[in-house]
Amino acid sequence: MRTWITDTTRDLLDDPPPGGPLTLDEITACAGIKTHHLRAYYSSVDAIITDHTDTSARPSQVGRC
Repeated sequence: MRTWITDTTRDLLDDPPPGGPLTLDEITACAGIKTHHLRAYYSSVDAIITDHTDTSARPSQVGRC
C-alpha cells in the first residue's frame, strides 16, 4: 500500500490539481483508500514525499490517477 500511496502522490505532484497545495484528502481520493489507512503509514504530504525520495530507486507501479 505504501508504494501505491507514494506513486499516487508522485503522479499528483507531476500534474497538480488546481486549488493550492496537495492534501492528504486528495491523495486518498485518488488512491481509492480511506484516510485512516493512509494515516497508518504517513502523517503528512511531506512525509510521503520524503519516503518517495528515499525509495525512488525502486521500480514504481502506476498510480491510480
